[in-house]
Amino acid sequence: MKVAFVAANTFEYDARQLRSASALAADGHQVTLVGLAGPGLPERARLDSGIELQRVTVDGTIASAFRPLPPRGRRVVAGWLGIDPAATQLPPARPAGLDRLRVPFRRLAEIVAHARRVGPWSAAVLAAVPDADIYACKALIALPVVRAAARRTGRRFVYDIADIHTEAARLARMPAWFRALVRRRERGWMSEAAGLTAVSPDVADEVVRMFGVKRPTVVLNAPPAWRPGEALPLRSGRLRSLAGIDAARPIVLYQGGFSVDRGIEELVAAMASPVLAQRDVTAVFIGYGRLRSWLDEQAARSSGRIVIVDAIPPQELQDYTVDADVGYVGQPPRTLNQRLNLANKLFEYLQTGVPVVVAEGTAHCRLVRELEVGACVDLDRPDEIATAIARLIDAEPAERERLRLHARTVAMAQYTWERRQAGLVELYRGLAG
Repeated sequence: MKVAFVAANTFEYDARQLRSASALAADGHQVTLVGLAGPGLPERARLDSGIELQRVTVDGTIASAFRPLPPRGRRVVAGWLGIDPAATQLPPARPAGLDRLRVPFRRLAEIVAHARRVGPWSAAVLAAVPDADIYACKALIALPVVRAAARRTGRRFVYDIADIHTEAARLARMPAWFRALVRRRERGWMSEAAGLTAVSPDVADEVVRMFGVKRPTVVLNAPPAWRPGEALPLRSGRLRSLAGIDAARPIVLYQGGFSVDRGIEELVAAMASPVLAQRDVTAVFIGYGRLRSWLDEQAARSSGRIVIVDAIPPQELQDYTVDADVGYVGQPPRTLNQRLNLANKLFEYLQTGVPVVVAEGTAHCRLVRELEVGACVDLDRPDEIATAIARLIDAEPAERERLRLHARTVAMAQYTWERRQAGLVELYRGLAG
């Protein structure tokens, strides 16, 4: 079949959809990726696996909600609401004083912009891939886009549920009536899908309970087997070189999106805890997102104990991850989605032999305890995070190496993309049949 994966990003760092595309291409399907245009990125490219990548231009600004006002009018309205006319998302800082009165109107503008973007976005997708048999996406924001593309061409679409969106991030803090409205729309779209996949067993079960649809095929977000011929790969030194950290200094690593409710602020607080403040240890953050400027400020005050690194392409990331002494997953269990999800970074850490610190009350914690590959902590207690990190880095060298080898062995035996992609491949074979 001809399969088009549609992403609400540029496809630079969308590891899950890139892996899915590669798996289907290897199984004989013709695959095209349709991402969003970005500064300095080519409009077209061909990946090593023969997959074609196209990037389309879509107005992603919040101010696009104010069309058909001319650009100057949109800028004026955006200014009234305290929104940068070029902003594509609301600022992470909490409003104060009278500015709080404008918050509901900002959120309404953001919602309207998303809704009005569907038509132009789906038209751009169809212009890029007019003859796909299947349109696929993994984000709720892109779901109506692939549905519209499929309906206009009489074809089908597949929805990959990587998050319970109404129970995640800022949507989880919206009024109950609004989340119920979004769920009804998502349920209707989901019921029309030719196939569903989910990022974890718990998410798949919750989708059945919440939406009343057939249980999605579970496809864990595990990376491809990294250096499969080596029992325990040597540390590369690439992360230490990039971050300017000497070989004797332990590294606590966070990799992923710089967003609120990922446990990022809590790790920064833990680094200032007396337990870690007395140790020569560095926290390295690899990624990008809304909290980048805040993290840069924290790093500037930390005397080298906090280092921020730009996002690294997924295919290279583990060459840097292997240098870490502790992998910090974060994701405090503040939303249903955070309690049920299994993050890509967990399996990346384990494959490179890096023990992990995860949040209590999550699927991460259940798995970590079952596999005995790290520690579970209350992420609302920075001292507890710091204590768990200290125990891992202060263990005897022989015990640290034993734990590294155990984490690596478990991950390579059970949690590689090669082992976890089978359900995805079978789903698309069934659709082709």
